[in-house]
Amino acid sequence: MNLQQEILRDLSDEQKVVCRTRENTYLTACPGSGKTLTLTRRLAYLASLNPISRKWNIAITYTNRAADEITDRLDKMGINQSNIWIGTIHQFCMQFIIRPYSMYSKRLSKGYTIIDEYVQHEYGVEIAKELGIRLNYYDMPLTISEIKAVYLTRLQASKEIDFEQILQFSKGLVRSKDFISSNIASVLNSVLVDEFQDTNELQYDILAQIYRTNKEISLLFAGDVNQSIYGTLGGIAKSKAELEDLFNTSFAECSLTGCYRSTQKVIDFYKSFEVVKTGVTSVASIRNCPTKLSYEHELMKDNLPEIIAKIISSELSSGISPNEICVVAPQWGLLFSLTPDLKILLPEVSFDAPDISPIKYDPLNPYYLLSKLVFTESGQSVSIRKRVASELLATLRDDFKTPIPKGIDSYDILRVINLSVNPKEDGITLLQNSIKGVFGLLRIQLDHEKHLHDMYHLFFEKLQDRVKRYDIDIEYASISKFFKERTGIVLSTIHGIKGEEYTTVIAFALLNGYLPHWDFIMEDAMKPKRFNETQKLLYVLCSRAKKNIYLLSEKGRTTKKGNDYTPTDELIHGIIKFQEKQYVTN
Repeated sequence: MNLQQEILRDLSDEQKVVCRTRENTYLTACPGSGKTLTLTRRLAYLASLNPISRKWNIAITYTNRAADEITDRLDKMGINQSNIWIGTIHQFCMQFIIRPYSMYSKRLSKGYTIIDEYVQHEYGVEIAKELGIRLNYYDMPLTISEIKAVYLTRLQASKEIDFEQILQFSKGLVRSKDFISSNIASVLNSVLVDEFQDTNELQYDILAQIYRTNKEISLLFAGDVNQSIYGTLGGIAKSKAELEDLFNTSFAECSLTGCYRSTQKVIDFYKSFEVVKTGVTSVASIRNCPTKLSYEHELMKDNLPEIIAKIISSELSSGISPNEICVVAPQWGLLFSLTPDLKILLPEVSFDAPDISPIKYDPLNPYYLLSKLVFTESGQSVSIRKRVASELLATLRDDFKTPIPKGIDSYDILRVINLSVNPKEDGITLLQNSIKGVFGLLRIQLDHEKHLHDMYHLFFEKLQDRVKRYDIDIEYASISKFFKERTGIVLSTIHGIKGEEYTTVIAFALLNGYLPHWDFIMEDAMKPKRFNETQKLLYVLCSRAKKNIYLLSEKGRTTKKGNDYTPTDELIHGIIKFQEKQYVTN
């Protein structure tokens, strides 16, 4: 058996077609259809056809977690990844567009520093004060035009750019200089876009501009319109025809319709929330297994912890492991208030709960990248740690224009960090010492690097602020847990479990105002979108379950005006629709 046959072994016929095709492909993948497996094997297959090629096989994922998962799977398969690149669209733009071609942008050619959401918000609050604009607690300052205008001027003066501008400047570069698009396209063999329904207009435009200069690139857009739950953040689920028009090419249409995850009854239930019909059916070994579908709307909010704890205990006693159970809510705040009660009621049970990390996720910040290396164990996920170290070197060299001594590579970074880690030290001191060690290796003197110096102090100022505000333990082991694959019963939001799967899903606060959010109820402009957006959220929620779904619309929650929250209308509609189908079938 040759390598290509080995890569395709044990895949379904549908999955093999996706892996082999060189046609541009519009792939619709239903929940549990093995999409990640298929995309991973496609990357491996294309890379193996010409392993010495210098042309990249690119996978653009919506999250870093998805990128890490595909990288880890390829690593476990023993695949040579020298011509494979996996990351988010922002990382793609940094590596392939901004870093090599920033000198062709008047705004970027004199240097730039990338700021995160924390700095963005702080700037917005400061500017609001300067302009005399009063903000409420939940207001987003940069949505106010007067504040945004001053904010953009401030960024230009301080040579800073935010995440949105990474895309804007990337689009400007590939559109204004034909040779940039041409150069990038010439080193690409294939481009795979995962979760295309979450892609925004800028991202589509950047990729289309590059593709139109070299139509030999093999394109694959994979996703599920029914799971397009990021519309409020700009996500657009383009149709096959819209992609063909934008990329000026044709796309073959492919589907993965077999669900390897859920029982047929679970599928029949979540199909009640489909916006686009898919024809998904169960091909899972548990297809006809007993299934629990429960909806409760008479319980009181004050009894919610006991009710959920009782469900969890019942599921555990039936043999379901803790990491196969997920408790879901529409908003994080609801989970923060529930978690302590569940831990008291179930003291022997471990929870993967929403804790506040002292180090905020920010993959384009060199100090975050260093933190990730310091607080992950050496010998674990070696390929991912090596990639993070390489990204650190690229960030310092290209974003901060810091000369890297000849011969220094990712292994040198990892060696210095591994030697500097002393778990007996507190985490913050250890991190600071590790940074000194790495900067010593790279001959970086912070006092001579203004942007790095300022970012260093801001990074630790934010870290200390979060530690103090949320009373976080700073022991090495305590901070490390935020960088580990966590175990136990998962508590998350609907958005947070997208792409996940669990035997049992327990969801609460399924109430108008939470699901959908008040914006969809109160703002006239949003009302036409309400039904579809809520249907998609319910579809994502229920399609995470393999066997059991418990849905709760508790009583006792009231608005500031004292009005009662009521059960989500779209949920009631879907339940009635499902019951009617079951009645007809039976």
